[in-house]
Amino acid sequence: MPHPFKLLLFDLDGTLMLSGGAGSRAIDTVFVRHFGVANAFDGIQPHGMTDPMIFRELFERHGLEISDEAGTIAQLAEEYRRELSIEMPVSKQAHLMPGVVPLLERLAAAPGVVMGLLTGNFEPTARIKLTRFDLNRFFPFGAFSTDSANRSDLPPVAIRRAEEHVGRLIGRGPHVYVIGDTPMDVRCALDNGVTSVGVATTKFTVDDLRQAGAHIVLDSFADTEMALNALGVPS
Repeated sequence: MPHPFKLLLFDLDGTLMLSGGAGSRAIDTVFVRHFGVANAFDGIQPHGMTDPMIFRELFERHGLEISDEAGTIAQLAEEYRRELSIEMPVSKQAHLMPGVVPLLERLAAAPGVVMGLLTGNFEPTARIKLTRFDLNRFFPFGAFSTDSANRSDLPPVAIRRAEEHVGRLIGRGPHVYVIGDTPMDVRCALDNGVTSVGVATTKFTVDDLRQAGAHIVLDSFADTEMALNALGVPS
């Protein structure tokens, strides 16, 4: 018997939108102020990484000896939030990925579909990015790197919050979908026994995502009916 709920957990950067460099500019500002390191983000490949992982890579890359890593990351996260709140609203290159709003609107109206976020962003900065395009209305809950630096730890957090949101058990299984644009998103789903949906909107191709083990792969969300069909949601 099919599960009465289909839980769709969306990654943010590269899947729903791109910040047009707002995030990297905000981090660069923080590292100049905090450490005197200019252009700290140059050369970083953030695809699929959580924000704490990015900060740790920056510490290592720039030879920064951090005695209290957790405390320092928490402090930097707050500084990053402040800078991103300045950068994101005016980021000229920020844009939604193709078809995102039509798809989310259809999913929000579909019976038995529950949507949340599963992202490597800290929650406050994820909300700032979503605010730019009025997307927070679609995502009343989620799991973030505020909860864990390890992406594969996040599905149980998101499922628990989904259950609190709908007021009943959802549990783990193929009715839970983790939707993202990188092999790390695919691995996160596979590690948790849920359905992986890869969307080839950034540097990883359909073949890359399929080889990583994604159960479903889309070129993009541009064709709403095709995306709904792939997700098993009646159109």
